[in-house]
Amino acid sequence: MSATKQPVVAIVGHIDHGKTTLLDYIRKSAVAAKETGGITQRVSAYEVTHTNAEGAKQITFIDTPGHEAFMGMRRRSANAADIAILIVAADDGVKPQTIEAIKAIADAKTPMIVAFTKIDKDTANIEKAKESVLREGIYLEGLGGDVPWVAVSGKSGEGVPELLDLILLVADVQGITCDASAPVNGVVIESTRDPRSGISATVIIKSGTISTGGFAVSGLAYAPLRILEDFAGTKVNAMTCGKPVRITGFSDEPAVGSVVSVVATKKEAEEMAKLTVAKERD
Repeated sequence: MSATKQPVVAIVGHIDHGKTTLLDYIRKSAVAAKETGGITQRVSAYEVTHTNAEGAKQITFIDTPGHEAFMGMRRRSANAADIAILIVAADDGVKPQTIEAIKAIADAKTPMIVAFTKIDKDTANIEKAKESVLREGIYLEGLGGDVPWVAVSGKSGEGVPELLDLILLVADVQGITCDASAPVNGVVIESTRDPRSGISATVIIKSGTISTGGFAVSGLAYAPLRILEDFAGTKVNAMTCGKPVRITGFSDEPAVGSVVSVVATKKEAEEMAKLTVAKERD
């Protein structure tokens, strides 16, 4: 049975267009349960709480790299996301990386919101920035199209509540739902190797509920589901769709963008990994 889930949002755009500043402002002002004090390292995904007319709602943000070299990951992050925020600086307009991000969003068929950033700058010209977006075939609301947009400042926070409202509205209009009782399906958005704890991966759960017990399988890699953590590093017993979860103890480093599923036993996990090897050989 489907139930509304919190939307997963990827923010993409040109490297100097204020993506990190905007994400930092949102993280510091609206992180779920004000858990910023518990986050000691830069995380690749986190949850924020935003209150609209219907009450407090949660949103998951994927912190994707902005540099051109990370375009492959940006494409996969758009696939992991329900909604993509295209960042365009109001003082700069569309740039080459903006065009790449537009293509990635289109390839992933992800609903889009355009956020015009740096509106606090003296050189900001939103009308000119809108024209640069229109030239790329993105038709904004109020200008002959249906792509929603908002003007924001990552420094002052102006427009940020409106952006969060817009995310929840788009999620509602798009009917973003999930089946928490379905088989687990997730996407790896980051994997790391640590000398003490071993190999870990941050996974966005697309459907189902992941819980301790059993094994997570991603390509050639698998891990016993003994240690699950939320975005703040707190150990949890279960996480449902729309949320990021960190899984520790993988046999190998899972590829960013690879699908994660869950099986009951280590034997099944090994068999699934062998099947992947056979497919790659073919």
